[in-house]
Amino acid sequence: MRRALVRRHIGAVRWALVRRQYAMDAVRWVRVRWQYVVDAALGVSLAGLFVFGGMTVSPLLAVAQTLPLAWRRRAPGAVLGVVGLATAAHMSMGMSRTAGYMPVLLAIYTAAASRSAVVRWGLCGLTAVVVAAAGTLHRDLVEGVLPAVAASAVAWLAGAERSRHLRERTALAAESTRLRLEQRIADAELAAAADRERLARRLHDTLAHTVTVMLIQTEALRSTARLEPVDVDRVDRVLGAGRDALAEVRGAIAELDSREMSASADDLAERLDQLRAAGLDLSAALPEGLAGLPAPVLAVVHRLIGEASTNALRHGGPGTRLDLRVEQDTGRVTVSMVSDRGRGADGGRAGAGYGLRSLARDVETFGGTLVYGPSEGRGWSVVATFPLLGSA
Repeated sequence: MRRALVRRHIGAVRWALVRRQYAMDAVRWVRVRWQYVVDAALGVSLAGLFVFGGMTVSPLLAVAQTLPLAWRRRAPGAVLGVVGLATAAHMSMGMSRTAGYMPVLLAIYTAAASRSAVVRWGLCGLTAVVVAAAGTLHRDLVEGVLPAVAASAVAWLAGAERSRHLRERTALAAESTRLRLEQRIADAELAAAADRERLARRLHDTLAHTVTVMLIQTEALRSTARLEPVDVDRVDRVLGAGRDALAEVRGAIAELDSREMSASADDLAERLDQLRAAGLDLSAALPEGLAGLPAPVLAVVHRLIGEASTNALRHGGPGTRLDLRVEQDTGRVTVSMVSDRGRGADGGRAGAGYGLRSLARDVETFGGTLVYGPSEGRGWSVVATFPLLGSA
C-alpha cells in the first residue's frame, strides 16, 4: 500500500512538472510571437464588431476592410490603400456606424511609423480625406467629416509617437552595445598590457641573470687565468658584447613596457611591397575604409591582411591574385580577402594554420567573427566582420 501511495505521489509530481513545463513553453511562445497574438485578437474583435454590430452593408467590403490588416506590419502602405478604399466604399454605400472607421484607423496607426515619407505623410493624409469625403454622402459635416478627420489625426499621432519611442529604444540599445564592446576592448587592452609586462619582467629577469653570470665568470677567468694577449683580447670582446647585450635587453624591455599596441601602416605597407615583389598580384593602395577603425581593431586587421597575403603567395605561388575589400554596412564593417591562384599552383596545400586560428581569437575579442576557407575558384577566402564602435 505504501508503494502505491508513493507511486501516486511520484505521478502527481511528474504531472505537475509537465504542466509547469507546458505553461513555461506557452509563455515563451507568447513572448516570441506576441505580435501575432495581438493581431489575432484584433482580427477576432473587428470581425465580431462587423458581424454583431449590424453595420455591414457589403460582406465583401467588410472582409476587404479587416483581412488585409494581417499584413499591416509587412506592407503598411499597401494595406492602408486597400483598407482605406474599402472603408470609403463601404461608407458611401451607407455603413451607418462610426465603428466602421476602426480598421482604417488601425492601418493609419501602423503606416504612421513607416520609413517612407510618401506613406507616412502623403498616403495617410489622402486616406483620411477620402474616408471623410465618403462619410459626407449619408451624413452632414459634423457627423461625417469631423469624426473621421479627428479619429485619423489621433491614430496618426499615436503611430508617429510609437515610432519615435521605438527609434529611441533602438538608439539606446545600440549605444549600450557600443559601450559594452568598448569595455571589452578596454579589458582586452588591460589584459594584453599585463601579459606584456609579465613577459617583459620574465625576459628581463632571465636574460639579465644569464648574461650577468656569463660576465662574472668571464671576468673571473680573465683575472685568474694566465692568458695569451690574443686570448685576453678575445675575452675582452666577449665581455664587451655581453655588456652591450645586457644594455640592449634592458632598453628593449623598457621600450616594450612603454609602447602601446597600435597598428603600423608603414610596417604593413613594407610587408605587402615585399610580397608584391615576390609575385603577389595585389593593389598598391589599401582600401580607405580601414581609416575609420579603432586602433586596437586596426592592429588586428593589419595582422590579418599580412597573414592572408603571405598565405596567398605561399600556397598559390607567383601570379596569385588577392582581392582585398572593406565594406561598411549598418553597424558593422567587413574586411574580405579572396585569392585566386595561378594556373600552376597546387591547391591541395592551402589550409588554416596557427596564424589564422590565433587571429580568429583576437577578432572574437573585439566582438567580431572570422570565417575562412576555400573560395569558389582555385583560391582561399578570409572574411572578418567587426562592429562599428563609433556608430550610435
